[in-house]
Amino acid sequence: MNVAHELNHATPRNSASNPVWMDGLRILLGLFLFIKGILFLEHSSDLFYVFSQSQDFIGMHKASMFTSAVHIIGGLMIAFGFLTRLALLLQFPVMLGALLIVNPQQGINLSNTELWMSGAVVGLLLFFMIVGPGRYSVDNKVLRNQK
Repeated sequence: MNVAHELNHATPRNSASNPVWMDGLRILLGLFLFIKGILFLEHSSDLFYVFSQSQDFIGMHKASMFTSAVHIIGGLMIAFGFLTRLALLLQFPVMLGALLIVNPQQGINLSNTELWMSGAVVGLLLFFMIVGPGRYSVDNKVLRNQK
């Protein structure tokens, strides 16, 4: 009887009640994606090689710029917690492409750290889609109605 009473009168839980370590992890994920986007711009010739196997030159340039822009803008949005779930959602196609198409070309083994890192990032993207941005985010401070 007591458990049923507690379930009926439970206080609503939002992402502002998440532990602080989750905010730190979200910020680190956003910074990692931001840095990865800048590295894509610096090593665009490597991206051209990967994309050249299935696309023409114009498509390669668009794919390279799209990948970099999504990581740079989305990474900053995730780090600051601004429209976090939208930024996480936009990262999924790029990260799933890296996980399923690009990284397995080097083989699925323990020495392929990019493959494992892509898997971890996809896992973190799913995690933050579920738990939300946290208390130290623009979503929580500005966009959520304060009661």
